Amino acid sequence: MSREEVSTLIAACRNLKHQTALSVAYGAGLRASEVISLKVGDIDSTRMTLRIQQGKGGKDRYAMLSPVMLERAAHVVARRPCPGKMLDGGWLFPGPQPG
Repeated sequence: MSREEVSTLIAACRNLKHQTALSVAYGAGLRASEVISLKVGDIDSTRMTLRIQQGKGGKDRYAMLSPVMLERAAHVVARRPCPGKMLDGGWLFPGPQPG
């Protein structure tokens, strides 16, 4: 896909969480299973990396994190609907039942 096509796809999502998940998947080159397995604690904002646990082949690895993706992820975490039910080290992209 071209950059314009990817931008159009991400912009078509009305939900910030979905936009961020697509941005992280594309920008860091992650598989869908790796994106949904991300936890807040996997973000290292100092080194600008994402820790991917048990990725393809059951191996851990690191992926680069751009400043834009870090900012989007921070907005997703800050806008959680049930912050009292979400553990600090919980999922970055929780489902409808955050616990």
